[in-house]
Amino acid sequence: MQLLPSIELAERKAMLVLARRAIRMRWLNTAFQVEPLPHGELQQGCFVTLHKHGELRGCIGTLEQDMPLQQAIPYFAQAAAFQDPRFAPLSENELSDCIISISVLSQREPLPATQREELLAALTPFSDGLWLSDGYRRATFLPAVWRQLPDKYDFLHHLLRKGGWQPDSWPPHMQAWRYHSLEFSEPDGEPVIE
Repeated sequence: MQLLPSIELAERKAMLVLARRAIRMRWLNTAFQVEPLPHGELQQGCFVTLHKHGELRGCIGTLEQDMPLQQAIPYFAQAAAFQDPRFAPLSENELSDCIISISVLSQREPLPATQREELLAALTPFSDGLWLSDGYRRATFLPAVWRQLPDKYDFLHHLLRKGGWQPDSWPPHMQAWRYHSLEFSEPDGEPVIE
């Protein structure tokens, strides 16, 4: 499996500021200049997540490594704030109550998935993100989800339900991949103030 990049604290802060600024600029309906990021040209899968008062408020990203982080972070920050189908678009007065986190992902590695027990045996809690695919249905949980669902069975059960599968079934053509992530959030639960 591909190693995750080393991203220093100052770079992480710059990425978080970029995400927050991208959301803010959406209400201004204007383009903004992006300061070059040290790892900006790095092409990694990434997700941007918003939490409001400790509850999920939006999370959008990609496992594909086809967009530089410099472009992916503002794109997915706006998508998490305004296009996550589970939530109404973020209002301007909500942003100050939101904590932003970014997950930079490794490449995917195939996992055995001919039966549920085989997949569960291969999973490493609190380390593995999991992506499932069966035809047109797909679903993923970032490694951070282990904090809410620390039991392997619950983790898989909820991911199957998220993807629209019957949680106790196992489709014969199911495919699974694991990946890892480098996750960082705004410091000490406080929004980054520009």
